[in-house]
Formats: sequence, structure tokens, C-alpha cells
Amino acid sequence: MQDLLSTLDPSIVIGLIVLVVVVLVIVSLLARRRRGQQGPPADAASALGGPIDYTSLPIDDEPSGWRERFARLSLAGKILAVLVPILGVLGLLALILTLLPSGEPAAVLPTVVPITLAITDATIIRAEPLTVSVDVAATGLDGTEVTVELLEDGQPFAWLNPEQARGVVRRDRAEIQAQRAASAPAPTEGKRYSVITRGPDGTSSAEAELLIPAVNRIAETFYGKPTAAAPTAIATVAPTAAPQATPAPAATPEPAATAAPELPTGPLADVGNGGNVRRLPIITAENVVGGVNAGEQVQLIARTPNGAWYRVRSLRDELGWVSATLLQVPADAQVPVAAVVTVFANGPLYERPDEASTELDRVNLDEVVELKQKSADGAWYEVTNVRDISGWVPATLLGVPDEVAQSVPVAP
Repeated sequence: MQDLLSTLDPSIVIGLIVLVVVVLVIVSLLARRRRGQQGPPADAASALGGPIDYTSLPIDDEPSGWRERFARLSLAGKILAVLVPILGVLGLLALILTLLPSGEPAAVLPTVVPITLAITDATIIRAEPLTVSVDVAATGLDGTEVTVELLEDGQPFAWLNPEQARGVVRRDRAEIQAQRAASAPAPTEGKRYSVITRGPDGTSSAEAELLIPAVNRIAETFYGKPTAAAPTAIATVAPTAAPQATPAPAATPEPAATAAPELPTGPLADVGNGGNVRRLPIITAENVVGGVNAGEQVQLIARTPNGAWYRVRSLRDELGWVSATLLQVPADAQVPVAAVVTVFANGPLYERPDEASTELDRVNLDEVVELKQKSADGAWYEVTNVRDISGWVPATLLGVPDEVAQSVPVAP
């Protein structure tokens, strides 16, 4: 019934009720008027054969209650007295049911998230084996698989291993590491190499330039250049006169061998998804120092205060930071907090803890800096920024947590 009434306009329902009440009132008035037009009976005196003594008639007292009043009403009045309250109650109930919301919840349309794909970094991170690392930013594709493809002068270049050139989007990000395919063609120096990524529905990103570092023989290996061999010619010695005997020089002690620095260790964690190892816990193209692959294990050295990044040691003894989204960290792992914080406000990087000293560089909002030491009053910190420049900044630019501030040594 509620659904039926909800389909009617409230004004129509109220109008029908008022119309019924008006009709009943008119019927009642017409009935009373008709009864009044009948008039008194014909000459009662003549009919009875003499005058009537009205003093002897019974006195018609006023009714003493509503029951007696109702009993003296005509049939039309009784019907009207009963129907009007009932119609009023029904009208009020109909109005309430009409205004109440329907029992079925209103359909809620899902929020449509636009599908976007973009490559934030594409770098060759390793020469042996040749490995390309690609960072993908995506929206509307969480839980789906994306693929990457290498281009040569804008045309497809079948160089990446297709089994590795794919990854699953998690939290709007995917980090993909793919090695060179066994039958890949040789790149040509001087041509432009770029990377694109594609979604499951065919959506593709814009091209991103492939960074080919000139260090660690990466560029030479990528282009297939032979490494320069050391000269092997045998020198011809001209005959000389017999040398004069000379006293043997005094033996000098050889310098003691310098021990290699011992690498840090920590609890083990599994790598759930391959990705980059970075010098500092921030995503920038020039910040990559290595990579980890799915199924490997790393040692956890330290973590950021918010636990979003972990400093790790990989199987290849690469030390750097890895996003926590790539790792399966044991719940009982005891990992110390590193002296690394995010910059809260832009500001200069000074040579000394003094605003009058030379400005070496700047720290920018949302960059990450590594804390080296602090002034005795804690108002200044010596930091290293993402451009590997060290200097002093006011503590007000950093917002260092108390647990981190306590671990930073005081400068002498």
C-alpha cells in the first residue's frame, strides 16, 4: 500500500479526502433542510376537537451527554458523525505514508574511477644480466596486470623478455623488472629508445625515454660494444752495458691490507613483487641503485618512521631502500627506525648551521633527506638530500619525530 500511495501526488490524495468530506456535509445539510420543509402537522386543535393544553405536555430537556446527542441525531447526521473522523484519520495516514521514503533503498551508482597509465621511471639498472626497471603509475586498474614494451624510434622493438615484462597494479603502482630476451635484436647507438605500458583493455601510456646510464658498463653492454683490451705488445729491450754493482736498497715493510667494510645484516623478508632498490626512500629517476626480483630474499636493515620503506641488503649486496609494498615483512621482525625524514617546507641548504653562511642547495617539499648530525640545541640538522649534497637546514623545515631525533648524534 505504501508503494501505491508513494506513486500518487500528495496534493491529489488530500484533494480526494476533502472532496469526500464536502460531499458528506452537503448531503447532511440537504437532509436537514428537507426535514424542516415538512412543517408542523395540520391544525392539531381542530383534529383533536378542542384546544391543546401545552402545559400538560412533557418538557423536552437538553441532552446531558454525547451519547444522548448522538441518539437524537438523524440517520444522515449519525453517518456523517462516524465517517468524518474516520476519513480524517485515513487522510492523515495516507499523507504520512506518501511522505515516507520507499522501503527499497535508492540505487547508489558506483563512482567511476578513470583509467590512466603513466610511466614515472624507465632505467637500465644492471649490466649483467641486462635488466630494465619500469615504474608505472595507474588509476582504475588495481589488481589488474599491465605490460611494458620497448620501442625503437617509436616502433615496437622485441627486446624485453615477455614473461617478465608484466606486473600487477597495487595501490595505483606497479614496478616491473624485465631482462633482455634470449633472441633480442641488438640495439643501434644513435637511435631513440623508449618504453610504453599497456592495460588489459588496450589502454596505453605515453612514451617514456629509456635511461641508459654510462656507468658500470651498462651502455657498452646494451649497445654490444666490445670492452677495450689492455695492450699486449712485448717491449723490445735495447742492449746496455753491464750495470755497476750497487748496494741493495733496504727492505721496506709493505702496507697492511685494508679490510673490506663489513656489510650490515638484519632479519630476512621475502620479495613479493620485483622492483627498484633506491639510494633514498623516494621515487625519482636518478635515485635507482639496483633491483630485487620476486621470490628473492633481502635482509631488513632499517625502516622509515611510517614503515612505508625499508633499507635492505639484496642477494647481490646492493644496499638501498625498497618500497614496503614489494616485501612480505614478518610480523615479528625487529627493524630499527632510520634517521630519514620527509621535508615539510622548502628552504635553503647552508654550508654551516648559520643563515649567514653559503647556500649550497635547497630542500624541497616532500623530498626525503638523510640526517647526519644535529646542533647541540637541536635547531639545526646536517642532512644529505636526493641530489647527494650535504649541508645544514633548520629543524623547522623537517619535523623530525622524537624517536628519530634521539638517534641523531650531536655535532662536536
